[in-house]
Amino acid sequence: MNTAVTATYAIHGLVCVVLLGLAVGNYQTTGDPLSAATPILMAFLVAGLGVTVGRVVARRD
Repeated sequence: MNTAVTATYAIHGLVCVVLLGLAVGNYQTTGDPLSAATPILMAFLVAGLGVTVGRVVARRD
């Protein structure tokens, strides 16, 4: 694994952590579990995108 792949995983991972923190904040503020659904869904999509981009970058080398 080279530095480009590691950076891709790290950046997408940090975005996922921020989105999950947003989901927790939304749930604590409103008490409604559905208010956390959108950030959680976005975190899953960003994680999948990070894995896909990481594999493409690794294959390119």
